[in-house]
Amino acid sequence: MEDKKTLIFWGFIVLAGMVLVLYSYFTRPARYSGSDTPIVSPNVSLSPSPTTSASPTEELFLGLGGIKSPATCQVDGEINFSSKNSFISKDSKISWQNVDSQGRLIKWHISPKDDLAIGPNLFGNLIIPNGEYSNPTVRLPENPISKTYLLTASITYGQIIQGNVKVKEVNCTGQVKVNLGF
Repeated sequence: MEDKKTLIFWGFIVLAGMVLVLYSYFTRPARYSGSDTPIVSPNVSLSPSPTTSASPTEELFLGLGGIKSPATCQVDGEINFSSKNSFISKDSKISWQNVDSQGRLIKWHISPKDDLAIGPNLFGNLIIPNGEYSNPTVRLPENPISKTYLLTASITYGQIIQGNVKVKEVNCTGQVKVNLGF
């Protein structure tokens, strides 16, 4: 009986050690391999762009694809609802540049404030670093408070500041007009 308890004790110790090793492996931050030089695809230039500048405390972000510039975005177009569940889009879209990760957010801003649901909200299935999404999805609230809404957006992106990745947010230029014709 004593041998069985000893075997269970050592089995538990080995299992706990394996869990700790796996935990530390999967939770450590991603690192560059071999040197301080980031790994980039061969078609990405690492030379600085003439329009880009950085202060000593704010380094330019060199993301997954060698992104050096802050993200930018634009929204444009018009959406016309003929009934609560039916709309026609007139070239409505959101476009973005220099988004470093599919985990970044798209935040929609509605004026006047109401409970419209708008998407997409995440770059998860969208093309990065540069792309466009036509005909954003708009779902109206049960009782809309207005016949006209203006949609603007902002997006998040990563930038390395003093050696740490900081998530920043930038407002998109332009707007999408939503008209309720019912």
